[in-house]
Amino acid sequence: MSPPRTRTPQHQRGPDKSVVTTSAAQERARANRREASCPRREELLAAAAACFDELGYAATTVELIAARARTSRPTFYAYLRSKDEAFLAVTEQVCAQLEATQQLPDIHSLPPVTVLRATTRAFAEAIFSNGSLVAQIDSRAAVDLEVDELWSTLRRRLERRFTHYLSGLEPTAIDPCAPPRRLVSMLSDAIVCGAARLGHASDEDRERFVRDHIRLTERAVGVADTLPDP
Repeated sequence: MSPPRTRTPQHQRGPDKSVVTTSAAQERARANRREASCPRREELLAAAAACFDELGYAATTVELIAARARTSRPTFYAYLRSKDEAFLAVTEQVCAQLEATQQLPDIHSLPPVTVLRATTRAFAEAIFSNGSLVAQIDSRAAVDLEVDELWSTLRRRLERRFTHYLSGLEPTAIDPCAPPRRLVSMLSDAIVCGAARLGHASDEDRERFVRDHIRLTERAVGVADTLPDP
């Protein structure tokens, strides 16, 4: 009779070049904690977001995240596989926050100019509230396939929603300077890139950007502005 086989642990190299050994049982426990939204995991993600925002992706380490969360490195690995997984989870949270800003109740009963101003301001302020994270997510998406999938999916979904909204308006309500789909793509790039650069700017600079982008959007979409300046 051959000896019983033992399960070979999985070896994962951490971002600090150390080797982290995980078993199938540890992977299952990690997955269960993720599904249950454990408070400790949320604390680790909040600490990770703060480290990424302040230090950048490259300078952030598992040790720094654990220290920020006032816990240990082993505790970090009990909830997250790596710094990459922490960044991906933070990206998920940021994407959910940004998507929520575009969900207005009774949107079709509101004047287009009201909708454009409300959604533009809410989206920009959500980017501001995350400091440098949106800029880092946009950058990481170029080299991390999982981050790119989340980020690109969000961008496409928001652009489709905005395009559908504009296309559903009465022809007399707007006079867009370009086909809605192309126009929405350009406006989306402008607000993401512009607001992301102002993550740590002054309140005055942020407000100036919001007002300028609202004016840009109104003129590009061609809404009949019956409200005072934003």
